[in-house]
Amino acid sequence: MDQNNHIALQENLAAYALGALDPQETAALETHLQTCESCRAELAGYQQISTGLLAALPARPPRSALRRSLQQRLAAQSPRGRPRFSWSLGQLVFAGLLAALIGLNLLTISQVVSLRREQAELLDQKTSEQTALAMLAYPTTKSVAFEQNGVSGSLLVDKQRNLVAVFAWNLAVLPAGKTYQMWLIDPQGDRTSGGFIKPEADYPFVMAVINSPKPLTDFTGLGITVEPSGGSPKPTGPRVMHVDF
Repeated sequence: MDQNNHIALQENLAAYALGALDPQETAALETHLQTCESCRAELAGYQQISTGLLAALPARPPRSALRRSLQQRLAAQSPRGRPRFSWSLGQLVFAGLLAALIGLNLLTISQVVSLRREQAELLDQKTSEQTALAMLAYPTTKSVAFEQNGVSGSLLVDKQRNLVAVFAWNLAVLPAGKTYQMWLIDPQGDRTSGGFIKPEADYPFVMAVINSPKPLTDFTGLGITVEPSGGSPKPTGPRVMHVDF
């Protein structure tokens, strides 16, 4: 077997798996495959991968003249004194399709993660709304109205069940990197985080439910401050409201 001819035909295996060879090159390679076991084995590997790639991004057969021109450019640009790696156009197409498939997979994963996050937020919101509605029926629930700094609303406080529901109107949407953090306030003035309340531009009011980590009888009020995204261990930003209950 002519070793040089074998190498030249071997370089076309990736392109053959993608259907990117012209008829003359295809015929020559198929004749070679009838007598070369190593090329048949390598082709099987290319075909296994290309099956999934071709389903997502169909290949376009290039002209042989374009392939030869690209090979000459790659050879001319190779640094002197270093090993030269000659890639056929078929191999370049194969690598490009593989990179595109990886990119599509990463995009899909990102979209799935974002969708799950949105679903979790919607579930939390639904749970809070159902809890607030139930609190209205509790005989131990106390309602406290407030209006401060242009923000009005009310609290539903149930110290028996350690629950506080916050309803607020006209709470401005914050810029990126900022959040509203709620604080339960004890008689000494110490603050314990009660989570976050997030207004949306398309809604006139926002609500959130605090399930107190301690007996609610240990606290005498609730406050809201502007904090960095993710919250703070203690209040650091401007106070939006403070309501005693």
